[in-house]
Parts: sequence; structure tokens; C-alpha cells
Amino acid sequence: MGDEKNLSQYEYNKVPDTEKLPEKVDSPPKFGYGVRHIQLVIFFLCLTVCIIGRGHLGVTIVAMTHNPELSITTDNTSIYLKKNNDTNLTNHSNTGETEKAFEDFKTSNGSHEIAMSNSNPEHKTWIWPKSIQEMVLNSFFLGYMIMMFPMGMVCQRYGGKLPLQIGLFVTGIASIITPWLAIWGDWKAVCGCRIVQGLAQAGTYPSIQSLLAKWVPEDERASLGSCVHTGLTLGTVIAFQLAGFLGASKWGWPSTYYVVGVICMLCFIVLTVFGAANPLEHKSISQEEKNYIMRAANKGNGKKLATPWRAIFTSKPLWGTIITHVGTSLTFIFFFNQVPTYIHYILDIDVRNSGMLSSLPYVASIFTSLFFGWLADYSANNNIISKNNTRRISDSVASFGMAICLILTSYTSNSVIAVSCLVVAMAINMGHNTGWMVNYIDLAPNFAGTLLAVGNTIANIFGVLSPIVVSYVVIDMTNITQWRIMFFIASGISIVTNVIFVLMMSTDVQPFNYASTDETCVEDMQGEFKEKKKAFDVL
Repeated sequence: MGDEKNLSQYEYNKVPDTEKLPEKVDSPPKFGYGVRHIQLVIFFLCLTVCIIGRGHLGVTIVAMTHNPELSITTDNTSIYLKKNNDTNLTNHSNTGETEKAFEDFKTSNGSHEIAMSNSNPEHKTWIWPKSIQEMVLNSFFLGYMIMMFPMGMVCQRYGGKLPLQIGLFVTGIASIITPWLAIWGDWKAVCGCRIVQGLAQAGTYPSIQSLLAKWVPEDERASLGSCVHTGLTLGTVIAFQLAGFLGASKWGWPSTYYVVGVICMLCFIVLTVFGAANPLEHKSISQEEKNYIMRAANKGNGKKLATPWRAIFTSKPLWGTIITHVGTSLTFIFFFNQVPTYIHYILDIDVRNSGMLSSLPYVASIFTSLFFGWLADYSANNNIISKNNTRRISDSVASFGMAICLILTSYTSNSVIAVSCLVVAMAINMGHNTGWMVNYIDLAPNFAGTLLAVGNTIANIFGVLSPIVVSYVVIDMTNITQWRIMFFIASGISIVTNVIFVLMMSTDVQPFNYASTDETCVEDMQGEFKEKKKAFDVL
């Protein structure tokens, strides 16, 4: 009887606790540089180019538009003014008449076109009120919001490569045709092109998240993930610099759209030829590296799992991540779209320098992103700080740092101090990459793209409201008090959502990550134990 009891106890211990998740296997020996690093470089380039395609308009719109208050200083040049839908051109060569015309235009909410009589018609600019500029800047996010969830499903079903290809190809084509459509259809045509680009790029971040989950081992998740996510900052730097340079050049603002379109098409070709959605689909990866990635990243056998929607939407840690995702997105959209305008109108810097100075925060953030990533993995892997606290600290530093710097910026008109605060704000903001951003992968590696798509959909629903708030608060773009109110609103959102994240977050893999596959495995093992138990009972 004693042997029977010991044997029964031994067999019982082999059965996993159904209340707990299957334990992760021991980490395999380290595998050096290989195909996964090449793939991450490709994904980094794709993210960079996608951001260039969506981000340059923050500076390009300065070159595309004219502020009425500034336009009346052109004393010696004949100016042609035309109200939207009005075919009659009026030549105002007299300064007094010009001032009166502009004063009349300021009372209207419509769009106005202004073309210098000696300029290339293709390079004409418009007088767009702040409300219209906000619609143009944020129309991208309308399309982005609409297709985010469907693109997340495409990503889950077909992998991360296909949505990224769609984003690059469509963004490239839409960018190339925008200048021609703008001449024909004014701001409405530009909005249409941006909406199409938003629809196509909705899968960008779910794709990147899914690709990282498939290609990056767990102990390299923060560092390598941060390297790829620096594409956001590098893309923004290039976008602002490119738009500032080309917008002030003899080629004018249309050249920005052409160059961006060509870059997108080239990157699409690189991804199509050399990219792979996961190690199993790569043609030249070694079996040793493939085994290492699949085991170290805890990806199982690569089978497609049914999406457990009920478990996803009832996960408390996931909602903590989504809430701070929303807050971060709102703050970033404000920073991304409004800082170039703020620099131009409040700090009184021309379009070329506006592009250069607007890009400085993102230059600094490239280095801090890499630093945050290395520090997070080093701290967690060496048991200096728990993974939970690593995510909390990273996200809190980013949120509070951004808030403080934005508030300080709103209290100075000194360009050096203001730009310095903005640089520090975006540099610190990169802590989010090792905070809520990587937490989606922590919670469910098998559904990382889907989770990010859910979070991005909710974030962009709120993001669509952002231009409405800005246009109501910032009525006069040269009024620093109105800008200060918006800076306080953005800072408050950043802080409140971070506090919620700290209270609700977790880095434990959630039960729904294993969906039906591991549940079936557990049931099979339980059945096997019951059969053996019956045999022991007979004895």
C-alpha cells in the first residue's frame, strides 16, 4: 500500500495545475547574431519609412499655408486672392487693399488660396484657418482608427508582413498623387489622401508588435524591441528635416510628397524580397537559430490559435495597459502635430528652421530609447529589479517627464529654453517603449498584434477628438496663453493614465495566451492520469 501511495502521488505531481499556466521551459543557451537581427533591421526600416510617410505633414503644412497676419507685409508684390469656390481672381497690388482683403478673409471659416503672381502655380499656398489645418493634420488618424481592428485581425491570421506591405505600398502611391489632387481639390483632396494613408497604415504597429513577438527571445525583448521602435523617432527626424528642407527649396512643398512616395516604394520592395513573418517562413535561417528563437521566445509550435475575445476584454492587466496607451497616444499626437506649428508661430522660426528644431526632440530620443531598452533587460535579467517594476518605472519616468517638460515649455517664449524642454520631453518619453508598449507582448506573445490593435483602436477613437479640442482652445496660433492651456491638458492626461497603469499592470503571461491549444494539452494529461489512477485502484 505504501508503494501504491507513493506511486500515485508521483503520478499526481506530473499533472499540471489547471489553475495555473504551463511553465515556460528553461531558457536555451544564447545564440549569437543571426538572421533574426537582419529581420529586425528590415522591420526597423519599414517602421521608419511609414513614420516618414505619416509625419512630414506637421512641417509640410507650414509650407503649404499662409498666415493672414504675416501675408499683409508683402508690400511690393502683387498678390492674387481667391475665396474657395470663387472663380474671380482679385489683384491686390496696393498695400491698403491687401490688408482690407485679409481682414475680410479672417472673418470667414472657409479655405482660401493665395498664389504669388511670379510663382509656379504648382507651388501655390492656401490660407487655411486652424480648424481646417487640424482636419488636414488629423485626417490620417480617422482612416487609421477605422481600419485598426480589421488590420489587427489580418495580422493575427496572416502574420505581420502582409499589413506592413500594404501600408508601405498604398502610402507611397497616395503620397505621389497628393500634390496634383491638392491643386484640384484644395484641403478636401489632401484630407482624402491622408485618410487613405491612414487606412493602409493601420496595421503598422500591430504588424511590428506581432513580428517582434515571433522573432525576439524573451530576455532580449526590451532591448531589441526598443531598437526597432526607434524607427518612430528616426522617421520623425527625417520627416521633419526633409519637409523643412524641401518646403523651403526651389522645388517647393510638392517635392516632399514625391520623395516620400519613392522611399515608401523602395522599402516595400525590400520587405517583399527579404522579409519573413516568422522564423518558420524564412528560407535561409539555420535550424539551430530557428529552434533557439522558437524556444526562447516561448512560441510553442507556431500553430494558429483562436482569438479568445471574452478573456481578452475581461483582463484587468490588459485594461491597465490600454488606458496608459490611450493617454500616451493623445499626448504624442498633440506633440507630433502641434509642436512644429508652435515653434513656427510662438517662437517665430521660419519653415526650414522649424523642421530642424522640430526634429531635435526625436534625435535625442533615439539614444534614450536604446538606453531604456538596454537598462530594462539588464535590470530584469540580472534580478536587480523585477520585470513588473521595470515596466512601472520606465512608464512613470516617461509620463511624468513629458508632463513636466510640456508645462515648463508653455511658460517661456525663449526659443533656446523652449526647444531644450521639448527635446528633454521627447527623450524621456521613450521610456514608454519598455513600459506599456512591450507589456502587450508580456501579457500574450501569441496575440501581441491583436492586443495592440485593440489598444490602438481605442486610442485613435479618442485621438480623433484631439483636433476638435485643439481648434476650440487654440483659436489664435500666436497666443501663448491658449497654447499653455493645451499643454496642461496634455500633461494631465499623461499623468492620470500612467497612475492607472502602475496600479493595474502585470507582466505575467495571461491564461488566454494559450487559447485552446494548451487547454487541450492539459485535458489530455488529466485523462491520461485518470486512466492510470484506475489501474492503481484495481491493484
